[in-house]
Parts: sequence; C-alpha cells; structure tokens
Amino acid sequence: MRSVAGRLVALAVALGAVLVFALARGSPVPPYVVTAIDYHFHDAHPTFPIGPGRDLVVKNAGRNLHNVTIPALGFSADVRPGREIVIEDIASRFGAAGRYRLVCVIHQDRGMNGELVIVGE
Repeated sequence: MRSVAGRLVALAVALGAVLVFALARGSPVPPYVVTAIDYHFHDAHPTFPIGPGRDLVVKNAGRNLHNVTIPALGFSADVRPGREIVIEDIASRFGAAGRYRLVCVIHQDRGMNGELVIVGE
C-alpha cells in the first residue's frame, strides 16, 4: 500500500505530464479551480502553483453566499450559490510571484481561508 505522500507525488507527476502534453499541443492552460463549499475552500492550498496564462476559478458549490478576498492583491468578490468567478491570468494580472492568503470575509470566523501560490515566468 502506498503512502499518502507517495500518492501525492504520483498525482503531481501525472498532472504535470498532462499539462506539458497540453502545452505541447498548443492547448490553453486549464484553469486552477477552487471550490467554496460549506465553510471551506477546497483546493486552496499551495500544492499546485499557478503560473502565467492560468485563470483562477472559484466556484460556489454550497448553499450560502461566499466571498473571495485576496487581501494582498486588493481583490474581493462575492460568489452566489451555484455561480463562479474567474480571475483571468491571475499571475500576469497581479504581476507578483508569492504566497497569497485567500479568505471568505463572510465566514472567516469559521476558518474559511486558504493559500494560493503564484509563480512568475
């Protein structure tokens, strides 16, 4: 039985191969999708950095209104249930590589936050 770390490494390698294949074929880079559900941002963690040309999509799969705020970038938007927001080419739009806190200002008292890593070219 493989360890969790081993599975994560295998997943990262597989996703990297898919991304390289897509870029080689001239396909657009798939968006980085974060899902807001209940009081949690699913996939808002620094496992997969977001590079130039990649959109950030935040989907609200819950029943409550949520908010997406990235304080260091001066970005804030509400996301209604069943809707999504798209920040096109987030790495180029904000122009600074680094780690960024993501928070729902409506539910931050319930611990609804995460972290994104944006990388430069």
